[in-house]
Amino acid sequence: SSVAFIDCTFPAGADHDALRLGLERIRAEAEDAVRSGAAHIVLTDEHQGPEKVAMPMILATSAVHSWLTRKGLRTFCSVNARSAECIDPHYFAVLIGCGATTVNAYLAQDTIADRVERGLVEGSLLDAMRRYRDAIDAGLLKIMSKMGISIISSYRGGLNFEAVGLSRAMVAEYFPGMQSRISGIGVGGIQRKLEEVHAK
Repeated sequence: SSVAFIDCTFPAGADHDALRLGLERIRAEAEDAVRSGAAHIVLTDEHQGPEKVAMPMILATSAVHSWLTRKGLRTFCSVNARSAECIDPHYFAVLIGCGATTVNAYLAQDTIADRVERGLVEGSLLDAMRRYRDAIDAGLLKIMSKMGISIISSYRGGLNFEAVGLSRAMVAEYFPGMQSRISGIGVGGIQRKLEEVHAK
């Protein structure tokens, strides 16, 4: 079955609307891919670099998941997130809660591989990866069990958490159904923060 890769970055130094336009683009690309028969969507921030700023993968994932759901297409594909930001169980949990079918923490894996190679981590690469996965699994189980959820499919896409400090308009558009009692930063503000970090 076909796989569609979607680049979740936006151009550095573009206008103030670049992140919002990028989110519109990835939604359109995902919809086109599913309508063209793609069974797997891969959202990736791997193409970030001097000219390209990575979108926050939680925002990208929820934007695509909610859009495909709205269009009645979500059940026809898997949404797979490849994220450099994702390192700890909490980030995995939020990605899954926002609709990710699978999560590939490629930078975490590359970092572990580098440490194994330099002799900073005991055992083989396979052992180290297994320990990392077991730790993430244990963390996910702990997070879900606190909500009385025992299977990951019940947690996926459930947005079982609250937004704190995100503008109501942004939550309504990209995290529909998520509670947001304390408003705050919008897409433009997030873009400015991302660009500051990117510049550093």
